[in-house]
Amino acid sequence: MFKERILHSNHRRILIIFSLLTVMVTAAFSGGAWWKGNEEEVIATVNGNPIHVEEFQRAIRLKKSAIMNYFRDQHHADQSETFWTTSFDGEIPIEMLKKKALDDCVRLKVRLLQAKDLGILQDISYPGFLRQLQQENLRRAEAIKNRQVVYGPERYDEYTYLEYLLTNSTLAVKQHLQQNALKQGESSLRLFYEEHKDQRYRTRGYVTVQRISRTILDSNHLIDPALEQKVKRLFEEAHAKLLSGASFEDVVAAYAAPDTELELTIDLGDERRNARSPVAQAAAKLSVQEMSQIIEDNGSLHLLKCIERVEPDSAYLAYEQVKDQVLQDYVNGEYETSIREMTASAQVVRHDKLYQSFQMQF
Repeated sequence: MFKERILHSNHRRILIIFSLLTVMVTAAFSGGAWWKGNEEEVIATVNGNPIHVEEFQRAIRLKKSAIMNYFRDQHHADQSETFWTTSFDGEIPIEMLKKKALDDCVRLKVRLLQAKDLGILQDISYPGFLRQLQQENLRRAEAIKNRQVVYGPERYDEYTYLEYLLTNSTLAVKQHLQQNALKQGESSLRLFYEEHKDQRYRTRGYVTVQRISRTILDSNHLIDPALEQKVKRLFEEAHAKLLSGASFEDVVAAYAAPDTELELTIDLGDERRNARSPVAQAAAKLSVQEMSQIIEDNGSLHLLKCIERVEPDSAYLAYEQVKDQVLQDYVNGEYETSIREMTASAQVVRHDKLYQSFQMQF
């Protein structure tokens, strides 16, 4: 009798374990087929690939502020309980929000589809995305536990992981496009340069100056007032000699500190950097052969003479100077064109019943 109870108990355990394994295996191997039994969760498909209602909800949340701002700016609409369902000159916020969100979902799915077609991504379904997110967070937690270096956040949420996934997959797609461009030779790149040089490859302008410089810092890297006055007197003498016709080379030999950079080129288009440099600001104002006053910058005094000036947009940058930028611009353009064409030709099937009855979850 006792033996029979044991056998009966073991039999029940085996049945339970077998049932659990069946559920686990079914879940593991269902993959894309999972959607066939859960069509109520799919708000649309793109070339047969589902857009899950949670993906749509995520796009809704990301687009909400832009739609609110649009109706505030265009229709002076204030927030109210009826805002989302009110018609403003024929435009209804909730309908615009849903359309824009679905458009974003379609474009996102197309980007993922392109990466999948190239073998960069394997699973672009929403359940697949959630599995990858979980695996990545487990990997990071384990790495942190083992005191290994982890780049980026300790843990991703859906938004940050999606951005991470898109960034990496887009870079991989662009690397593929770049390899194709390089295989074709430079003819396409040179043609792209010629077609876009008016808008993209004009010089930002520059000024080249000769410079006499001397430090006015003491051994503690602080300004020494006595040394400052001494160097200032020397530079006043140098300035006077230059005005009287002495060559810059002779004046440099007599007054400049040894081993200092005698020529400096200022990029006139680099406004942020130039704003932090008195030398750059002074050089930008000089015409050819004109000399500056004595300038203090970064613990030194400087005297400048302009020897070359090219105004912004006055010339084209040579292809050889910008070939790396041309390649990058070409690849970016090819990528955007491919996404635009794939989006335009995509077969988008909207599940109208779910779309029309969709309730926002803010």
